[in-house]
Amino acid sequence: MSYQVEKNTSNEEQLLLDKSITTSLIQESLGFPLVIKNNDEHQELSDWLRDNQEYFNANLRKYGAILCRDFKVDTVEKFQSLTETFPSELLDYKMRSSPRYEITNNVYVSTTYPEDQSINMHSESSYAPSHPTRIVFCCITPAEVQGETPIADNRMIIQNMRQELVKKFLDLGVMYRRNLTGFLGMGWEEVFQTSDRKEVELECERNGMLYDWKNDDHLELTWTKKAIWEHPKTGELTWFNHAMFFNKYSLNEDLLSFITSDEELPNNTFFGDGSEITEEEIIHIKEAYSKSTIEFPWEKGDVLFLDNMLMSHGRNPYQGERKIIVSIS
Repeated sequence: MSYQVEKNTSNEEQLLLDKSITTSLIQESLGFPLVIKNNDEHQELSDWLRDNQEYFNANLRKYGAILCRDFKVDTVEKFQSLTETFPSELLDYKMRSSPRYEITNNVYVSTTYPEDQSINMHSESSYAPSHPTRIVFCCITPAEVQGETPIADNRMIIQNMRQELVKKFLDLGVMYRRNLTGFLGMGWEEVFQTSDRKEVELECERNGMLYDWKNDDHLELTWTKKAIWEHPKTGELTWFNHAMFFNKYSLNEDLLSFITSDEELPNNTFFGDGSEITEEEIIHIKEAYSKSTIEFPWEKGDVLFLDNMLMSHGRNPYQGERKIIVSIS
């Protein structure tokens, strides 16, 4: 896969910006992300975003992803300062599906997951009762080997799926089931960020989630959401769910070998009527992701903006120190 910038965007688009900025595409064949390269060492990204907010938001909706380079946002403090200029409210990372720790207010180190393993493609918290509209990554330290954050266009994923399967998800949605035990996966205290069972129950009731305390350490949750959504700004259909990510057929085979019953599965997904999503269907969805995905090597100071409903992301295995931080809003 080519990693170099292949083609500048149109002259009409370029004229919207002054000469301190160059715009381009990572890869023309897929058409995303838009790269905005800073040519003025005195220009701050926060200032540029403020002055070009309409242009930026329109292109984030068009491309789904914008990669800002050479603005020297290369420390946690600089990224924290940048996030404070965002017009949207920053969100706490609740209803967690993976470990992640906060380093400053609403700025997190991206998922603490074994470095020799990949993280499957997903849109942030698409399974949760409420989800962020935007996710922003910043590269403080790129990995020595690999460690890319692949991104996929959720509109393209639908185009690359069999239409009868798309219709089935449109009609039925996705049923999620989580077993929060702390044995495989996370415990309920970490997921809900509380040790108060009553508070957990109230949160579930507020969000239409069925809960079942199997014992003091085992909470089973079940709920249903749409699998395919209309984007609230563009009206486009977008694949926005954790149907593949949480499905048992996406689990590591070594992990599956320890599981003797479905009650031990940390997560699983079904069609909204409770029927099985088959292994063949999960493989097909993975293939649709693959056809819709691009990856590029991180550079120190990169800031990547994703429209969370339009784009999915993952993580490749890596070697060496790697520090990618994230904010959701």
